[in-house]
Amino acid sequence: MLTGLVLLAGPSTLASGQSGRAPAHHARSGSGRAPASRTRNRRARRAPVLRAHGQTLSWTAIPGHNAYEFSSTVSGRHRITKVLGRTIAPPPVPGKRVSYRVRPSNSAGPWSNRVSINYRRVKEEPPPKEEPPPKEEPPPKEEPPPKEEPRPEESVGRPKFRLDAATYFDRFAVPQFAPWVKQKVSMIKGYPTFSDIFVSLFGLPVIGYHDPATEGQAPLGPAGIEAFIAEVRRDLAVGYAGVFVDDANWSAGFAPSPGPRAALANLLVRIRAVAPRALIEINSQYHDIWPLMKAHDPDVSRALENVNLVTKEFGVGPSAGITTAQDYGELFEYIDALHAKGIHVVMTGDHNSTDVPTMEYNLATYLLANDGGDYVNGTEQTPRNWWTGFDVDLGNAVTARERTPSGVWSRAFVRGMVYAVEPGAATQTIKLPKPMHSAEWGKVESLRLSAGQGAVLVE
Repeated sequence: MLTGLVLLAGPSTLASGQSGRAPAHHARSGSGRAPASRTRNRRARRAPVLRAHGQTLSWTAIPGHNAYEFSSTVSGRHRITKVLGRTIAPPPVPGKRVSYRVRPSNSAGPWSNRVSINYRRVKEEPPPKEEPPPKEEPPPKEEPPPKEEPRPEESVGRPKFRLDAATYFDRFAVPQFAPWVKQKVSMIKGYPTFSDIFVSLFGLPVIGYHDPATEGQAPLGPAGIEAFIAEVRRDLAVGYAGVFVDDANWSAGFAPSPGPRAALANLLVRIRAVAPRALIEINSQYHDIWPLMKAHDPDVSRALENVNLVTKEFGVGPSAGITTAQDYGELFEYIDALHAKGIHVVMTGDHNSTDVPTMEYNLATYLLANDGGDYVNGTEQTPRNWWTGFDVDLGNAVTARERTPSGVWSRAFVRGMVYAVEPGAATQTIKLPKPMHSAEWGKVESLRLSAGQGAVLVE
């Protein structure tokens, strides 16, 4: 359940959906895949496929592995580091050709193909021409050292915000707010056809909302599947990066559902067939899909082979129904199982509880689980209503997610700490190693957290 030690980490890079507008609020929850029947050691014999995108490297997933050994070779010198996730932007070596390979960590599995990057030599600026010495003046005041450059968006400790741009966001779909969106948002869930404007206006990946359970395709059969596919094709032709499939519910107790379990899997397989590179996000309820994953349900397994993202609707807010320590712990097992399949999670806000403590608990839980490719969300966040907690950048993780016997979960980062107290635990007093800053409480030296509370702290 605990992830391994992270020395370097980076997330998967996601690429950048028909008519009418969906209601202002659409979100449910989702999940991952059942473990494969083959053994972990047998899986490890498969080699990842390594690719370069500019100076960023990514590789295909090896089921059962989320930690990898990353090898770099330059001028005959070899270095191996551990990486959590499947993307990394290694530091450039000016004027050198560096070769890279990767394989699953702690295994005898084969190395990937070798990929090399030629880094440009940094040109030296010519010395300035001599000028006569200036008149003697009082020495200037000493300037503070320049601030450290911000870490890339892919760092595990920097949230990737997935905007749910329902009707409340319409008035911000103008050029005036494009810089804000580009700075704060990593991906947009839009509602076609109004959201067509987002594709060119913001220049970010946009996925188009569609619900096969409520938009006329249910119960799903061949005709309903093709009607849904027609909507996806329209969106992709406009420039959408993919599709958000709402109400991807699998069991009778979770309504609405688009139809039989096998038909829902058939829909997702069909989307992938017509859009091999599209992002596919499904909103499946955690308490619905996770038991089916553990039971190795064949339809759920088949569906998840075609999915990039799964929504965790309501995050860990009150509406999520995660009310016991066991359920909270299993949520991490569920997310880890998705990561092992190369699938990431979107931890949405709870529109029934929009206060700061709920958002901070959800953000803390997100950061405890994030492998760099996950997303977080808050209810109706806009340039006029933005919680600054989403601006945090803790850098990369330096420890795995940990739990104390008293129910306190924590994870250390380069520039801060994250804590969460699981449901049912007693109120905890946590003494910090040094003063830190919280978006909720300001500067703090200790914390007093009750069950279902979290803290995201920056040094």
